[in-house]
Amino acid sequence: MGKRKGIKGKIIGLSATLIFCVALFVFLIVWFFGASYPAFFNNTTEEAKIPGLAEGISPQGLCPVPENGDGYEFAMSGYMVDGSPSRVYLIGKDKSKYVTVTYEGKDVTTHFGGITCTGEDLFIASAKNMLRVPLSAALSAKNGGKVAADKSFSTDINVAYCYFDADTQKLYAGEFYREKNYKTNEEHHLTVDGETNYAFIYEYSFENREIKELPDKAISVRALVQGVAVYGDKITLSTSYGLADSVFYTYENILGGTASGTAKVNDTDIPLYRLDSTNLKSTLTAPCMSEELFVRDGKMYVLFESLCNKYKYFVRTRIDQILSLPLSAF
Repeated sequence: MGKRKGIKGKIIGLSATLIFCVALFVFLIVWFFGASYPAFFNNTTEEAKIPGLAEGISPQGLCPVPENGDGYEFAMSGYMVDGSPSRVYLIGKDKSKYVTVTYEGKDVTTHFGGITCTGEDLFIASAKNMLRVPLSAALSAKNGGKVAADKSFSTDINVAYCYFDADTQKLYAGEFYREKNYKTNEEHHLTVDGETNYAFIYEYSFENREIKELPDKAISVRALVQGVAVYGDKITLSTSYGLADSVFYTYENILGGTASGTAKVNDTDIPLYRLDSTNLKSTLTAPCMSEELFVRDGKMYVLFESLCNKYKYFVRTRIDQILSLPLSAF
């Protein structure tokens, strides 16, 4: 009798294991092949291939290069998984090259976050600093060459992304928050009507080529922001982390209106504006690992990190192109 019970128990155990394995197999099939983003992909255009992926670049930042950029249309920043100097790529329709950056005679190996271009200069997010590299130096450098940052502007946040609005001549620099591993100053955690924002974006003005030390404004934003675009009457945030879907949140541009409060920077109060459900206009779901974005000529351009060597074997949708969408999609 005891022997029969033992055999029966083994059969039940094997059956449970088999059911689990089948369920896991079905889940993985659905996970890897069931992803569908019609609202996103029905509107996208492939603009240029993301360079450097096979060499170990993890793409982070993207911005346009002016029309006189020697055939290059985009600049892309990223860090190298092996710890070698971070790179800036210049990208055209049928060509690309990369440069590394030095500051005060030393190679910059810190995590390169966002990149933006004022037309005269590239600004690169590097820890709590914004490095300024003359665009002409990057354009004239050889592939794999070094260019010197001639200025480093300090902020009180870890700058993860940045954006230059050519219409207003304002530069935006923002931080990334995730509870477990990317903390921000608790003074940046602001709750209104049960809705909490966790990070700041600063708006800066220029004096000639110099960023003013004190931001004009602070913008309170949600967690997981990887990029921002400020354009006309809208502000769009690119949000993502890990294998979860990316989401683009588009808000009313409230920066010309009345501030909701103040934020303290360098012991000085500056106007504070809040992006939340009260001014949210639309959302757009996309594949995982969206990074920076920018607006040019009625289109939104978006960069993804999903095909870098660090993640490509785990993600469902691998994107090797800079994509654009009409602004009507946002």
